[in-house]
Amino acid sequence: MFNCCRFIESRRSTRNAYTLIELLAVMFVFLAAGVAFETVRKNHGQGLSLLAGILAVLGVISLYFLFLRWAWRRDKQNLTRLREQYRTIYQVKELPTDPKSIIKLAAAEIQIGDYGWDAKPSRKDGLIHLQGLTSKWQVVWHAAFRPDQIVKVADKPKSQYDYWVPYWAKPPPPPPCPYPVRERETPTFGLPHHSGRYFEHHTTQLHRDYYSPNKEGG
Repeated sequence: MFNCCRFIESRRSTRNAYTLIELLAVMFVFLAAGVAFETVRKNHGQGLSLLAGILAVLGVISLYFLFLRWAWRRDKQNLTRLREQYRTIYQVKELPTDPKSIIKLAAAEIQIGDYGWDAKPSRKDGLIHLQGLTSKWQVVWHAAFRPDQIVKVADKPKSQYDYWVPYWAKPPPPPPCPYPVRERETPTFGLPHHSGRYFEHHTTQLHRDYYSPNKEGG
């Protein structure tokens, strides 16, 4: 199985980057407010300096929200491109044979009969890359198949890339995935991300097991 630690670490790096940006934004708010307050106080007194500090805080907060809006607009463009490029649903007839093109958590598995959604390749290998999804659109596995290992089922009525949103958004739950993997309990990587990376799963115990040095790919 492909070692997906780097994908999980990638998500940690991405989320840590946002956390750092938020921390810097808060620090900059206080810095801007302090500089504006002191600058105005020297020349115009206490009253106007308080107003200047408030205006500085509002300005920095506005810039931060403009940044979030720009980032989400960029992400939506990437999601739209993936939605238009990958349009087909397949069913697994044979298990994939290239371990370098299989991305899943140690406790997850690919089963014959699973549906696979056409997805952004994790590597350039000339194969057809699919994502196995739960009924809640969570990614169970990503794998590359030869054409004889899968059968085309349908064009996508919806795309798995329709439902990813930034961590700070709180959208309503999506409708059930119409072509999920076979029903079973399994860890997941969360919703498909426009970057093609895999980094979220929702079972703490499996997370600890996965990082155990005795586990495969740990």
